[in-house]
Amino acid sequence: MTSRPLTPNQHHAVRADHHSAPVVRPCAGTECSTTSRRTVMSASACAPTLLNDPAERAALIAAARELVPLLRAHAAETEGRGNLAPEVDAALRAGGFYTLTAPRMFGGREAGVRTVIDVFAELALGCGSSSWVGKIHCGAAFMASLFDDQAREDIWGKDSHAAVSAATNGAASNSVRSAPGGIKVSGEWRYVSGIHQAQWVLLRVVVDAGTTAEPDIRLALLPARDMVITNTWDVAGMEGTGSDSVVVRDAFVPEYRTLAGWRLGGSEQRWQEGERVYNASVSSWLGVSLAGPIIGMAQGALDHVLGTLAGKPITGSTYTDAVRSPSVQLGVADAASLIDTARLHAYRAAADIEAASIEGRRLDVAARARIRMDNGVVMQRCREAMERILDISGTAGFRRSNPLQRFWRDLATGSRTATVSTSLSREIYGRALLGIEEQVTEIV
Repeated sequence: MTSRPLTPNQHHAVRADHHSAPVVRPCAGTECSTTSRRTVMSASACAPTLLNDPAERAALIAAARELVPLLRAHAAETEGRGNLAPEVDAALRAGGFYTLTAPRMFGGREAGVRTVIDVFAELALGCGSSSWVGKIHCGAAFMASLFDDQAREDIWGKDSHAAVSAATNGAASNSVRSAPGGIKVSGEWRYVSGIHQAQWVLLRVVVDAGTTAEPDIRLALLPARDMVITNTWDVAGMEGTGSDSVVVRDAFVPEYRTLAGWRLGGSEQRWQEGERVYNASVSSWLGVSLAGPIIGMAQGALDHVLGTLAGKPITGSTYTDAVRSPSVQLGVADAASLIDTARLHAYRAAADIEAASIEGRRLDVAARARIRMDNGVVMQRCREAMERILDISGTAGFRRSNPLQRFWRDLATGSRTATVSTSLSREIYGRALLGIEEQVTEIV
């Protein structure tokens, strides 16, 4: 399924509460659009986002759709390079996809999480790795936007397309100590997706570790030129993300380019006047936004297989046209429904995040735990959909020349990143439902 630009008679509302499954409710007097062959869930696809104007959102999705053929054409090259193809990097940067979430005053769009999900789901139809890198830059730009204007001016003052990457899951080893006017940073940070495109990098650091009663956790913003990239990304999927490590040696970071960790939880105070989008719980926002590339990979795989079935005989059977086979019909129905389910859970979580941002309200632990669970469901349902799709395709889908095998490997890898762990999400949500206050991770 691919989202279509909104028209005035296509607005729908997604209604969901914390104790029931998402329900799609068309607004009065509206009709659902249809497309040929491609799966359709227009009620959710057309639901208006809370933070972005529908026309602007539709234009961003349309711009992403225009790049899909380019990303698809360079997908094998991106994977082989272990890094985005130069043509892809140039197109994503020029189109503003790295900075969709940056402040408008610095050339960004202040995109809400629902818009981010739909834009990067669209891009993932062409290449999972390319979409993932773009989304990572968007997430890092979102966090960088929480800094004050002096830091934001450093990033985007002279280059509104400057890309930011981030390493927020700790470090292999590091030493961060206080210094007059700031901090001194040394260490190695792993899995920095998009580092090869980045001009700035956010690092999670603990300042003067072991010397304070409570850990002084911060985000430190450094120029990419202050670090050395080491080639450590050697995996079976998401190969094109270039998620290598960075090494920093005694780099000075001024105080204004550090951000206290507690500020990432969202609060009742505006970060900047009028910038409602940045009131969100950052951990919830970052996790749910990753649903975009994952859903797009699953949809891309389904679209590819749907385009190959007509007139294809089924080996070992009397069927000369796979489309006529009930097992194929049931399989594509199952896959499409599983992807739709994933979208609905992502949209419910996004709606909660955006509503809290608009109201200046901090999501409580129960709400954030449910959002993590929603995101875990997204990952699980997309993996299940991929299994159905592979069954339909058969062994032909595993040929190295077949794009399906790349979608499969990329989705299998990306959907298991720590931030979206399905097992941990279930545990977190179960604890919240049972009233257990102690959680097993700070990323809730």
